[in-house]
This record gives sequence, C-alpha cells and structure tokens, in this order.
Amino acid sequence: MTAVLVVPAVARADNAQPLNQCQIAGPASPQAQTAVAFACAAWRARTPYTWGGGHNPGYVGPTYGSVDWSDVQHSWRDPWIKGLDCSGFVRWAWYRAMNRDVLPGTALDQYLSSNAFQVYPAHNGGSGIEGYLLAGDLVFTSGNGSVADISHVMLYLGDGKVVEEWQSGEVARVTTLASRTTDGRLVGAVRVRNQGALEQPGNYSAANPAIDPNNPFAYVLAPGAGGGGGGGNGIPERMWATDVNVRLHPNRSANVVTSLPSPTMVYVRCQQHGESVTDEGYTNDAWSYLPDLGGWISNIYLQGPAWFSDVPQCGTGETDSSIGSGSSAPNGAGGPNRTWGTDVAVRSTPYTDSTSTVLTRLTGPTAVQLSCQKHAQTVTAEGYTNDAWSYLPQYGGWISNIYLQGDAWIAGIPSCDGKGTPTPAGTRPGQTWGTDVALRVDPSTSSGLVTRLSTPTAVAISCQKHAQSVTAEGYTNDAWSYLPQYSGWISNIYLQGDAWLAGVPAC
Repeated sequence: MTAVLVVPAVARADNAQPLNQCQIAGPASPQAQTAVAFACAAWRARTPYTWGGGHNPGYVGPTYGSVDWSDVQHSWRDPWIKGLDCSGFVRWAWYRAMNRDVLPGTALDQYLSSNAFQVYPAHNGGSGIEGYLLAGDLVFTSGNGSVADISHVMLYLGDGKVVEEWQSGEVARVTTLASRTTDGRLVGAVRVRNQGALEQPGNYSAANPAIDPNNPFAYVLAPGAGGGGGGGNGIPERMWATDVNVRLHPNRSANVVTSLPSPTMVYVRCQQHGESVTDEGYTNDAWSYLPDLGGWISNIYLQGPAWFSDVPQCGTGETDSSIGSGSSAPNGAGGPNRTWGTDVAVRSTPYTDSTSTVLTRLTGPTAVQLSCQKHAQTVTAEGYTNDAWSYLPQYGGWISNIYLQGDAWIAGIPSCDGKGTPTPAGTRPGQTWGTDVALRVDPSTSSGLVTRLSTPTAVAISCQKHAQSVTAEGYTNDAWSYLPQYSGWISNIYLQGDAWLAGVPAC
C-alpha cells in the first residue's frame, strides 16, 4: 500500500505578542461578519495548528497534519494533531461564510484565486496597508515580500488586528497586523468576491451566527460531498493508504465489505480493539466502524493517532466480538493520548529511583488513557526536562510526561491527589498569553504568589469566579480561574478567550 502526502505552504514562527480578545471591528459585509465569527470561534476553541491541516478535496474542516521536513523540531507531532494550517484556517472560515469552498489550496493559491481580488497589490515588502483593508480580508506575507514566495495568510479583524494559525505546536492566535508585516514580509491583501453591502458596527446582520462553542466545526462538509464514507454519517477521519479493505468485523479474515482504492475521507461512528494489524512498520489493534459503508477499518490506515481522541469507544449494542486472533491490549487500553519512543517504563510511583518498580515497558508508541497528572521527579530525555507524570489506569502505573506527545503539562488532564484519581473531577483546557504571569493563592493581586508563568502556557482550568478587577493591555476583567495543577488562581485577563470563559463552570 502506498502513502500519499500533500504539503501546502505554511507559517513560520515570530515574536508577535498574542492578544486576548477576538472580535470584528469596522464596516463589514454580512459574509465577512460570518467568516470572522467562525474564525474567532476556532480561536476560542484553541484550535491547534497542524502542517497541512484542512486541505482535503471535497471536505472543509480540521484534519490531521504531516511532518514539515523543513521544521521537524516543531512539526514532528503534527501527524497526531487534528487542526488547521494558515490557509486551511481561512479556507474553513470563508467556506462557512459563503456555504461553498471558495478558497481551496495553499496560501499562494488563495492569493491568486479568481474568487478574490487584490485590495492592496504586491509591492515587495512595503507597509501602510491598514487603510485599504476591511474585516474579513486576507493578508499575505513571505520571507522576502515577493508573491512567488508567499508562505502565510491571515484573516483581518479590523482595527489593526489579525487572527491566524501560525506554527506547529501552537494554537490559533490574535495579534497585531503590524507585528506580522515587519522586515519587508508584507506581500499584499485580497478580498473575497460576491459579498453583500457593507454594514456599520451596531447594525451588523450576521455578527452572531449560531455556533456551538464546544465544537465550532460541527458542520464541515460541502453540500453533496461525502468522500469515501458517502453521506458523512459520523466523525470525519482521513485514510492515508491505497486499496484498503473495509471488513464485516474488526479482524483481517472477515469478509470484505468494500475496498477503498485511494486516500479519502471516511466517517467513523465509534472505535474498539480488535485484531492487531501491522503495516509500514506500525502495529495497532484499534478498528473504527464506518456506518455509511457498514463495516470496519483498521485505525492503522487512518491518519492520526492509534486511538482517536474525538471518536467514542463503541458501547453496548455497537461492540463487535468477532475480533479474530484478538487484541493484545489490556482491559481498557487505548485512549486519546499517545506515547513516543521505545522501551518506555510504566512505574509504580512517579519516580525513577529504587522506591519505584517498573510494572511494564511499552516497546513502541502506544495509545493510552490518562486519568490525571502531577509534579514529581524531574526526568531528562532527548534534550527535554520535565517533572510532570501521568497515571495510566489501564496499566495501574505512572509514566513521565516527557514520553507523552503534547505539552509538558497536558491541557485537559486534571491534577492527581497522588493515588491515581483526578482532583477535581474535571477541567477544561486553556492557554495563557503574556510573560511573567502571576498565579495567586487567592483571586486577588494582593494575595500570596504561587508561581509565575514565564511564557504562554497550556493549562487546565477547573472553575472560575468574579473577584478583584485586573487591568492589563487596555482591558479590565474581574474574572479569575482556578488552575488545579498549580493550586492557584489566575486572572482571566491572561487567558485566551472571552472575559468569562465559555464551558468553564463557576466555582
């Protein structure tokens, strides 16, 4: 079987300061209002950048990415991260605005698209662009300001601000246009054609379309597009191989329902453990059920992690017991997280010294479930150092977070009470902005200092409350959030998102 890799142009890193508010400003058409509203919803959802994400034909929305071989340091996890790259991001936002796919392709393709026209022509790196722009316009940059080398696109919000997907390992951000067009990088800007008349602030007709705050990507298929899965009945995932068999049961000897000749989108209802499959040097016993095709596909042929974080485990009435030679996974194994490396120890305690026993070793990258995490002994490997450990209930032991794909402290995983149980019962992922941000004993700037976050940091949030007002960067907010992994409070003014965070309960 042959893998197929698509490599569109992407953004590069810089030192722009992220801002903590995403909103439209100035005159805008109803379509531009909708595009900005959905882009900001993706920003609030902390949608990750992944190289090549969002570029499937006939499908508009987040996909798993690929490794950018010119930037392996940042992108090596992208094949396991579902998200969007810069051009996939603006493609999706304007698809939602126009209800058709008007901006497919790379950033360069979008700049040259017949569905858009130049409002500020290429001029090799100049400035002074803001006076020409309206909210919803696309702004393009390259390393040298030339059209031929366009590598990045951003969505203009108005008032000198842009929202963008910008680099592997990061999430969507809002920043200033000026900070992204310095050093001769500006190429130009285009405006999508066939928009309605401009409306003034206060009279917007489409500024607040119905968006699910927990899943802004709930509707992602172009009309009539169903990919390999037909009507799109399930969660979209993408195949990476050719001539893949869909089988009646999750085992290799079951009857073939159909064969998919080339990489395509399929739609998954649920996943379970079945017979192990080995291909291209990987082994996996997870299978996904495709309701539109009435059969099972091995997860080894689907782009992404061994066990999908966005696909539920098959429940009562869905599980298929015909698994051939069976699964080698322990009861409950598999999960939304994944290890990397080989011969990784799972230990009885979160330490590597003589007080800790090795319970088992994971011989290769493995899908795992995490119940909680805590700070314990510092571990150094492959040039990284981390003191966070996570508890794996399926193995009854601990693994250093340094061997888990993701951030040093994994967003959305609660802190532990030391016994492998979560405290508190649940959290929501969040992202700080700014530098040297203080965490306090109580929600007040006069209370004791717990620690300082030196850089923007992924955090887990258990709840929020109104307390002392804080003013920073021209914004004032009296909401504070509790971070259980630090046992401290942070002003919401330093958290990306709305002043009162959607989906986070009151304390």
